[in-house]
Amino acid sequence: MKYSPSFFVFALFCTLSLLLPQAAFSQDFSSIGRDLLALELLIQDTIKNSEEQQRQLDDLRKNLAESGELIGTYESIIAGQEKLLRDLQIRLDAMSETYRKQSVLSAKYEKNSRFWKSFTLIAVPAAAILSGGLIWALK
Repeated sequence: MKYSPSFFVFALFCTLSLLLPQAAFSQDFSSIGRDLLALELLIQDTIKNSEEQQRQLDDLRKNLAESGELIGTYESIIAGQEKLLRDLQIRLDAMSETYRKQSVLSAKYEKNSRFWKSFTLIAVPAAAILSGGLIWALK
């Protein structure tokens, strides 16, 4: 049997029309596979990022807790230092009062000392002269 050229064209067209959808679908399936693989990689990256962010968040919470403990420690140290400073202020006030009293007593002592020094310089020779004059008069 002899076939006409139009039969061959028709047969070729039919064969190609049967293969063309399969090729198109196979191309779509491979692109879907690539898209699914890309989506899977994106999901894995998202999970890794979420885990990293969770780890960073946990580290931040830990650092904040440690900072809170340090702040509490510093506050107690500062409170102790404030108490020591108040005690020191009280002691300084007491020392100032003592110094003021000693200054007043020192001024009184200085005044009394000048009086007795002057009195002694005048009274001892006067007493000696008077005593000597009295003894001479009684003899």
